[in-house]
Amino acid sequence: MRVSCVESAIGQDRLAQRTQIFDFDVHDDDLLKEISVTISIDNIYSCYYMRKTNWASGVLSPLHSSGGYRSTAPTLYVRTPMSEPQIYTLDNGIRVVVEPMPGAQSVVVAFRFTFGAKDDPNDRLGITRIAEDVLFKGTPRHDARAIFDAFDGLGIRRSSSTSVEYTSFLAQILPDKFKSALELYAELFRSASFPSDQVEIAKTITLEELKRMEDNPIQQAMYMTYKAGLGSPMGRIPLGEPDTVSAIVPAGVRRHWDAHCRPGHLLIGVAGGLDAETVIETVGDVFGGWAGKAPDSGESHPISVADRSVHREKPSEQAHICLLSCGVPRGHDLYYAGQLAIAILSGGGSSRLFTEVREKRGLAYSVSAFYQAYCGGGLMAVYAGTTADRAQETLDVCQSELARLRRDVTAEELIRAKTVLKGRLFTIGDLPEGRAGGIIEDLFLEGRVRTIDEIAAGIDAVTLDQIPQYIETFPPRPGTLLVLGPRPLETGS
Repeated sequence: MRVSCVESAIGQDRLAQRTQIFDFDVHDDDLLKEISVTISIDNIYSCYYMRKTNWASGVLSPLHSSGGYRSTAPTLYVRTPMSEPQIYTLDNGIRVVVEPMPGAQSVVVAFRFTFGAKDDPNDRLGITRIAEDVLFKGTPRHDARAIFDAFDGLGIRRSSSTSVEYTSFLAQILPDKFKSALELYAELFRSASFPSDQVEIAKTITLEELKRMEDNPIQQAMYMTYKAGLGSPMGRIPLGEPDTVSAIVPAGVRRHWDAHCRPGHLLIGVAGGLDAETVIETVGDVFGGWAGKAPDSGESHPISVADRSVHREKPSEQAHICLLSCGVPRGHDLYYAGQLAIAILSGGGSSRLFTEVREKRGLAYSVSAFYQAYCGGGLMAVYAGTTADRAQETLDVCQSELARLRRDVTAEELIRAKTVLKGRLFTIGDLPEGRAGGIIEDLFLEGRVRTIDEIAAGIDAVTLDQIPQYIETFPPRPGTLLVLGPRPLETGS
């Protein structure tokens, strides 16, 4: 099949459009001849193609190209369209989102409970993190060894984590092991015994982790920044504090878990090689009989960042600089503009912070900007690690680059940032693990789920004038400045 396309590409100093002819060898009996192809500069060929029944979307790479623009043609593949995500609510309040991925050889299940470090009692900070760890150490029916044998016997790749707002568990499994895996997790969630000796071991490990933070100044600086900027409960460290962890007792861990681990607090996201009907039927069979009223967790905590400068003295030749400010919430009209603004700042080797702070001036060995979403808003953060004698100049340049986003973002930068974000989107989104994480995050933050096509369209729709509009709406200052190093720094007016 031969398709004529207009390709936009970034030249050294200008945008260029070139017409190319592509020959596609699609190998799809259901494919008709109509194809609409949009080519991006990262070699991702988004397309819509007419099947006998309906339009479908996917990604194609050409076998051959003419016009001499590329010396070698990318490899052909057809990105199989995924089914639309579907959301269900069981009678007991468990919300389930499913995204079948035809052709996937595995299934990923994301369990997310809507309680986390923010729900820890003030005198028992770290108790949710302890419970998450000890959960796997036994039930009335099975001891820790039997549980670990069961995980291995089912071939489950698992992980778990505790954040400020939620506690999550992730399982990657073969489709035919789906029900057995759900039954194993259901037993743990509903009847974990939290053995006293295992709670004490978990406390010891947690206290060691808190001590080791002294040897990781980047992590230490970021935790200090969140505490200084957000306060309690949103600025809490999930690990807790040494005195509160020491005060945790096994019976308290059991009470805390039993009080919060209820069906009304559970979200389940499933992506991969199972159809939605099978997933919903199986989840209902395993979890539908779970009863119990969850305590009211109230409204989400709004994100508010304190306007302050904090110096934490650390005798060292290094200085760690953190800037924290309110960012765009999920679902806001300027959300994608905000993501692109951060990509322009810190989206790779050509980004502004890397270029101005590291490459041109050699000020910092590490510099980055990132975004974090919460139910009650969003955060934008900038981190730079530098030498103590160049810390002030590093801060000045970082703040200058933040301010410069208001006025001189170029079309080339915007296109490059869009390419970066869509490259990550398609790379991660084609994997069951990536989609399971994405759909559970959407359900948690917005109560709805975006398709990959919707996200890509949102990125594409951002215009050049929306970047300064985002910075005006969500200015990086006022905010919190934290410096971990030998001397305090002065922030500009």
